[in-house]
Amino acid sequence: MTDKIPTYTEAIQRLEAIVAMLERGGMGLDETLKLYEEGADLLRLCKTELATAEGKLNELQLDEIETQLQAEEQ
Repeated sequence: MTDKIPTYTEAIQRLEAIVAMLERGGMGLDETLKLYEEGADLLRLCKTELATAEGKLNELQLDEIETQLQAEEQ
């Protein structure tokens, strides 16, 4: 992986490419391990991004519920 942190979409696309290369096979052990490590890093990044997005959605839902409750009280 490069020094630039990829977006979620870029990470997924690269991860898909890595999976396809690993499934095709025909690479040496060193290259296979490097690709596997890169894929694991990308997977961690994607999981973190998804967890962050889920947290934001939960916050938005709570804000919406709070607004509805306040409207009902008035």
